[in-house]
Amino acid sequence: MRRIIALTLVILLMTSTVYAATDDAVQGMGAKAIRGAVNLFTGILEVPMQVYKGFNKGFEFIKNEAGSKTVGAILGLFRGFGHAAGRMSWGALELFGFWSANPEDNVGVGIPLDAEYAWEMGEQYSIFEPSLEEGVKPIGRKLGHGLANAFLGIAELPGQTINGTLEGNAIKGLGRGIWFWFSRELYGIGSIFSCIVPNPEDNPGYPFDGKWPWSALYAEVE
Repeated sequence: MRRIIALTLVILLMTSTVYAATDDAVQGMGAKAIRGAVNLFTGILEVPMQVYKGFNKGFEFIKNEAGSKTVGAILGLFRGFGHAAGRMSWGALELFGFWSANPEDNVGVGIPLDAEYAWEMGEQYSIFEPSLEEGVKPIGRKLGHGLANAFLGIAELPGQTINGTLEGNAIKGLGRGIWFWFSRELYGIGSIFSCIVPNPEDNPGYPFDGKWPWSALYAEVE
């Protein structure tokens, strides 16, 4: 536990040194921590909310209204547990990883949650539209991004160091590389273990420079 705390302090020191004058980074960390805490501790509300949504929507293949609403509520119960797991796991990632950089957004990566918070109605995503093949693709993309970030996140280190050197500040580049590397690892592992459950479409934090861990390095090769 002491090692984890010490490591977190080192990372925070590096990021504050590299981005002491960047308001966006500080504000992003705060917004991420707050949303993470809210979703972690209120994510269970997805269960009654999804039952309510399922009851209202009904099940279109059953013409009898009472039967349609009953089946809709039952399906909503299962959907609620899945959404609660996704909201709470991503909330924990944001709360305890508030210090990290993150992907710019999750559009098309992972099944999207209905709304930013569990008590909001939002818009439900269906894996059957336009087809099951297309509907489940976000799950595969989330797993792919997770594997790339978890196993190749170290590519940020040389990429950012080179960028920093070219800008005349190798120490800044090194610090940024370590920060991004650790951040990639965090989001990679989180995405792998939560690939089948929903996640938000946006990320309220400081974004990575590119989509992939090697983006910065590839830019230099180009």
